[in-house]
Amino acid sequence: MSAFRAINGFNFFRKIAKSRPSGPDAPDRLLQFKNIHSGQRCFVMGNGPSLGKMDLSMLQNEIVFGCNNIFLLFDRIGWRPQYYTCVDSRVLPDRATEIDDMLKSNPAMRAFFPCIVEEHFGERHRYGTRTILNPGQNRSFFHEVQSSEKYLPASMFSRDADRYVVQPFTVAITMLQLAAYMGFSEIYLIGCDTTYRVPKTVTSDSGEATRDGALVSTADDDPNHFDPSYFGKGRKWHDPRPEKMIEHYQHAKVALSGSGVQVFNATVGGALEVFPRVDYGGLFALPRKKAAV
Repeated sequence: MSAFRAINGFNFFRKIAKSRPSGPDAPDRLLQFKNIHSGQRCFVMGNGPSLGKMDLSMLQNEIVFGCNNIFLLFDRIGWRPQYYTCVDSRVLPDRATEIDDMLKSNPAMRAFFPCIVEEHFGERHRYGTRTILNPGQNRSFFHEVQSSEKYLPASMFSRDADRYVVQPFTVAITMLQLAAYMGFSEIYLIGCDTTYRVPKTVTSDSGEATRDGALVSTADDDPNHFDPSYFGKGRKWHDPRPEKMIEHYQHAKVALSGSGVQVFNATVGGALEVFPRVDYGGLFALPRKKAAV
């Protein structure tokens, strides 16, 4: 490592340490999760429409990371994700009640949230996540930092989730950071279609038709997820930027290079070509290590 890179890295981690919240908004320690799944495989599940083309019952005995509004899928599957996260400043407050109910009903599920949420738009208000989502035994709050290309690759992808987690352009990146920290050696992406369009029925917070900024749906016609009511009538979200998502996946690939962590894309279709594609159905004929209980 060059002296410049070493100094650059030192400055970045010093900045991370100084930005760490304290008091009631302080992050939890995540050391208990470090390498607890060493050598195992997991599935990082996005919520794209391709999930409707997959036999999800195959995941019954797998370790799955779920996110955001995955609870809308629960009436179609007989299993629950072992891990869950939501980091979106629109989705978290909009779905806090449903998320809270899900975690109370599934105490074996472990959830991860940023300890501070920063709004994406307007005055970019910051607030403690615990003010909208109560702490609980199956919930952890981590230190999230804004992504940057100044201190690559660490400023776009964290290898130490106890220290910090990088704010993503897609929540799948958060799940990847957590999965890598837990020691999984094989990570399979599913439902990560990375293709989006904004229906004409969507408006802005002001009620005007728009494709930019803070969005509100006026009909149950979401084409971007496994359920048309996912971002359905009255739901708040933001204009997706799939090109930035793909860039972030590319940074994740670089950060994990040489780490022993292999990431594969088992999504049916979609636009994500950063990671090698594998056939989803073929994964279940392979011998594998038993999932941790």
